[in-house]
Amino acid sequence: MSEIRSFVIGIISEINPSVTEDVSDELPLGPGGLELESLALVELLVQVEHEFNAKIADEDPAAQPDATLGQFVSAVERAAAAEAAA
Repeated sequence: MSEIRSFVIGIISEINPSVTEDVSDELPLGPGGLELESLALVELLVQVEHEFNAKIADEDPAAQPDATLGQFVSAVERAAAAEAAA
């Protein structure tokens, strides 16, 4: 498991304690999945940006409630790699 995925799961589990490390990457972030509300999703974005200097715009498809956990983690990994390369 990647450091970024572990960090993201840690933040989500603070918001939704039923989420554990073995959660599926196929679950959506919002309704019907990890159940993050819009404010919780914004908090997740802020925490990720602070920890990994990875900017993901609110309007990015990976930051939308219907995006899966795997899509979100991949977007953070790409953004962090791009920032590290800059």
